[in-house]
Amino acid sequence: MRSGPWLWILLGAVLLIGAGFAFAMTGRTIEQPIAFNHQLHVEDLGSDCTDCHLYAMTGVRATIPNVEVCADCHAEAQSESAEEAKVVAYVEAGEPIPWRKIYWVPDHVYFSHRRHTAIGGIACDTCHGPMGQASKPMQRPFVKVTMEGCMDCHEQAGASNDCLLCHK
Repeated sequence: MRSGPWLWILLGAVLLIGAGFAFAMTGRTIEQPIAFNHQLHVEDLGSDCTDCHLYAMTGVRATIPNVEVCADCHAEAQSESAEEAKVVAYVEAGEPIPWRKIYWVPDHVYFSHRRHTAIGGIACDTCHGPMGQASKPMQRPFVKVTMEGCMDCHEQAGASNDCLLCHK
């Protein structure tokens, strides 16, 4: 049986999608809508990761802070910062800040922050780097999320590498 042009078109589309995904996972940089200064909040003001990332210890996802979390401190300006003025404007408008995710796992993988932080005792900076010292937002993941990286970490920690624990 002869393969028609549709087979080649389909193959080309699959290769393009795969190449795009590979690029997205390795070479992309992310620009945030606000140049959030973690150092100011953590070192200077004494905030903890979980003050803003509410479910890092208790949930499947750590969550990106919503505007209500920011409103706790920024219902009005605390400084003359242009970046803080952007936060205050989102708070006053009641609009979500369009933060862009840096980390994600494929849909077929199950990952729980709670299992890794509260149960596993892994510190946030193990995967996210020294965020408390960062005066500018991350543009790419500190640790690339790969199966090999997860398997290595599990092995070093003595955690199970059973496929069904993480793969749906």
